[in-house]
Amino acid sequence: MALEEEIATWSAYRRSLGSGARRALDESFNKARTYCSASSNAVRPSRFQGMFMASVFDHERRMDFLATRLEKLRLEMRDVG
Repeated sequence: MALEEEIATWSAYRRSLGSGARRALDESFNKARTYCSASSNAVRPSRFQGMFMASVFDHERRMDFLATRLEKLRLEMRDVG
């Protein structure tokens, strides 16, 4: 519930964005929702901190996946070439 209240405070900012950027912001909010229970275990003075950390964590996971996939592709191309 606290997360939804924090997200609501960003409504004016969200409205000022173009549609593509709005979708990206909505996706960030959705990722924060995904990790909401974990974020609530890290008591912080600001709800935004948990939301921000959830987003950073998700980006890190995606970057790790992409780096692993790129390395695999690099090795496959080396073996073929």
